[in-house]
Amino acid sequence: MGASTASTQLIFFISALVVSSIVVAVATRSVYDIANGIDDRSGIVEDQLATDIQIINDPSVVPNDPVLIYVKNVGKVTLSQDLVSVMIDGETVTNATMTVTGSSTDYWEPTSVLTISIDQSLAAGDHTVSVTTENGVTDKMDFRI
Repeated sequence: MGASTASTQLIFFISALVVSSIVVAVATRSVYDIANGIDDRSGIVEDQLATDIQIINDPSVVPNDPVLIYVKNVGKVTLSQDLVSVMIDGETVTNATMTVTGSSTDYWEPTSVLTISIDQSLAAGDHTVSVTTENGVTDKMDFRI
């Protein structure tokens, strides 16, 4: 009776070790995935916090046909001018030409100004322009033509 009980306990002990090893392996993988997700998200948040733009037009003197919008990168992150989106009066602008003052690259470095030329004539009255960066940072300006 003693050998049979010892054998049963040995089998249960080995089974417990196998099951606990599987649980540890699964838990380790889950913790690793969560840690990577947190690391990725923290990088995105860091970029968002370091990104800031400011529309520097005088709202009372916005050129029309083409509409010219001047946006300064006042943050600490270099941005891609190709990933900037512009909206006028709630509608996405698709015919905008963007150039960075003093640069021949597609990168919009801190302290530089992005000139957005929109080949469009706006009617007289109140308008709103909104500029959004690749990091989701937006600046908005109300102006009158």
